[in-house]
Amino acid sequence: MSSSANSDFPAGLTYKVIRSRRRSISVKICDDNTIVVRCPVGTPDKKIEGFLFEKRNWLRRHIEQNIALTETFADVIANKKILVGGQFYDLEICNTNAAGGGVIRVRSLSALKKVYISTFGEQFLQRFKLFAQANSFNYNSVSFRAYKGRWGCCDARDNIVFNYKLLMLPLKLQDFVIAHELCHTVHRNHSAQFHRLLDRVYPSNRNDEKELKRYALIARRYS
Repeated sequence: MSSSANSDFPAGLTYKVIRSRRRSISVKICDDNTIVVRCPVGTPDKKIEGFLFEKRNWLRRHIEQNIALTETFADVIANKKILVGGQFYDLEICNTNAAGGGVIRVRSLSALKKVYISTFGEQFLQRFKLFAQANSFNYNSVSFRAYKGRWGCCDARDNIVFNYKLLMLPLKLQDFVIAHELCHTVHRNHSAQFHRLLDRVYPSNRNDEKELKRYALIARRYS
């Protein structure tokens, strides 16, 4: 791993390079605005620099978005607050696991999954079942787990698993993910047919999908 900066790359930005046995160059911006470039072994620095220069507007835009989100979720990042249904609750690390009165109390952050599922999971599952029934979707099972970076998954046997951190999001975004995963019981990929079905059963999905991206750092937090 190496770090570089040069006159062609936008001033003030540095990046880390990870070379491995891969075929293409990619770039990722982490939540803390660290820029990570992954590329094939032997890729010349000049080629990396040119790639990043072409991506400079994208990089700037996403860095600015990260800064804004960091400010919005500063207390969440500091573990002073936590989201429940899109609302900020106080977060207390103490000697009990409980939720209520605008406060989430846990013995440790690892207990969040249990507290959220036991407190808020049933209401979510009721909405899930009602939506599935109203739109004639068939599924095999539904459950929660802790994902890093994704909100849900539907496997080939129609077992649907949701990231328990979805319970932290506004209800309309929870409902969007419910609709999205149920549509995968009909279409396994994100084909045009999938999107037509999603548009029919959940017309606001395009706007909700954009808003969901604002909460990506929540999906990557906790365990």
